[in-house]
Amino acid sequence: PTVHQWNLSVERELPWGMVAQVSYIGRRGLRLLRAYDSNQINADGILPSFLLMQQNMRNGCRPDGTGCPNGVPVPIVTSGIVNSTFVNSTTTQSDLTLNAAGNFAGRVEQTTLAAKLRPNQQFATITYIDSGGDSYYHSGQATLRKRFSGGLLAGVAYTFGKSIDDQSVDPVGSTSGGALSTTNSRTPTDTRDWRQERGRSDFDRRHVFLANSLWELPVGRQKRFASGIHPVLNHIVGGWSINGIYTYMSGEPFAVRSGVRTSNFSHESRADIVGAKPEVRLQEVPGVIGPVVFKDATGFAIPAPGTNGSGRNIFEAPGYWNLDLGIGKRFDLSERLNLQFRAEMFNALNHPNFDNPRDSSAGSPSIRSTVFGQTCCQTVAPPTTQTIISTGESGRVVQFALKLLW
Repeated sequence: PTVHQWNLSVERELPWGMVAQVSYIGRRGLRLLRAYDSNQINADGILPSFLLMQQNMRNGCRPDGTGCPNGVPVPIVTSGIVNSTFVNSTTTQSDLTLNAAGNFAGRVEQTTLAAKLRPNQQFATITYIDSGGDSYYHSGQATLRKRFSGGLLAGVAYTFGKSIDDQSVDPVGSTSGGALSTTNSRTPTDTRDWRQERGRSDFDRRHVFLANSLWELPVGRQKRFASGIHPVLNHIVGGWSINGIYTYMSGEPFAVRSGVRTSNFSHESRADIVGAKPEVRLQEVPGVIGPVVFKDATGFAIPAPGTNGSGRNIFEAPGYWNLDLGIGKRFDLSERLNLQFRAEMFNALNHPNFDNPRDSSAGSPSIRSTVFGQTCCQTVAPPTTQTIISTGESGRVVQFALKLLW
């Protein structure tokens, strides 16, 4: 693997102890590692027969063309590759109804080698790792920082960027979560055409905004207000500080799967879009615990036999935001000895950030799933109550600290 990086930054010192910086950052990845099944079972060899079987069923015939006057003979049967019992079975009829040409091809290949539907028929899955991947990243970044003075330290940063690749999963462990997974939406739909896998990286976040601050309240001895206060009262009103960190990130992209193997036996295809592109929006649906990103699957369809559906990662999950706060109190016990108390709140507003449907432990990005589009939550039944879990983030956490400094 080879990675080229370049950047250009301009920094400017401003009044009031502030510094501004604007940067452009680029990165190009070449010969990146990727893992996949190089012995994929493809539907091309049986696709003409599959389409004829669908036509026969639409005309009221059996898949092999018998049982009605308008039936058409099917080459995969007339050539003796499989028999009529195989193509007329309820399993095959289910494949025909779902456009599952890839699944049908897998069943044929597992029944007979005569169809020659995979490159190396003496082997099953061949885990292959090559260096054919590539990636691009471009971003504009802006920061504004205020140096600590007058009791105030602050900074803000914003990034507008985009990362593009043809596979984001780590090839290590590829037989489970990588490119060999049949249903993982992070994996390619067809390893014969990597060009159609080019899209936003699984980890891409278009917008990222960060803000942080530390403010020592100007109250108490040697401060702007109440500087001459009695030392005893200063232990109450003086020495306070407040700090916070706010984070916002737009959501990561994801793909909607069809739940059907339409072009090959190795991977499910991505769903086609019917009409206008469905909007990704957290919304409540009666009877469903937690929000969903799609109200239903009516805006999607299973792709035609032999095709792979829509593009990769064309949807963006809901964004993420979080606020951490801290409150501090300093007690000056002597010139060299002081006591510091801090209370820190992580996720101070107890705000939930729900999982990407691609990663949700309870939901699914497959339009055929009963939990399609759900981001949360899974329910369990302990002895006395029900607990919502898998919300995608921990609730508010508060910690206290006490330090003696000398």
